Amino acid sequence: MNIFGDLKQKVTDYIDVRVKLFKINFIGRSANVFSYFLFALICLFIFFCVILFVGLGLTEVFINAGLSKMVSFFIVIGVYILLLLLVVALRKNITRFFASGFIRVLTEGDEDDDDENEK
Repeated sequence: MNIFGDLKQKVTDYIDVRVKLFKINFIGRSANVFSYFLFALICLFIFFCVILFVGLGLTEVFINAGLSKMVSFFIVIGVYILLLLLVVALRKNITRFFASGFIRVLTEGDEDDDDENEK
């Protein structure tokens, strides 16, 4: 009976270690993905501010060129619509870029895991 007790203890220890390893990997990957989302959110905020101030500056350039304020705003809106159409036209490339980034973030530790399992 002692052999079965030792075997049971070793199996229990092995399962306990695997569960802890799974938890640690899950926490690490979740933190990595969460940090990537926060980075993307910060970049989006900065990009929004840049686009806003570039639009206001472009409006001022058109006003100084002799156009009225309303015409200048409509020209800037036209530029924004052209940028929007460009983004919509390139949406597959943009989504592939972000998808590859997320896949890279989620799988960057897998090469180490595979090497450990082969030993």
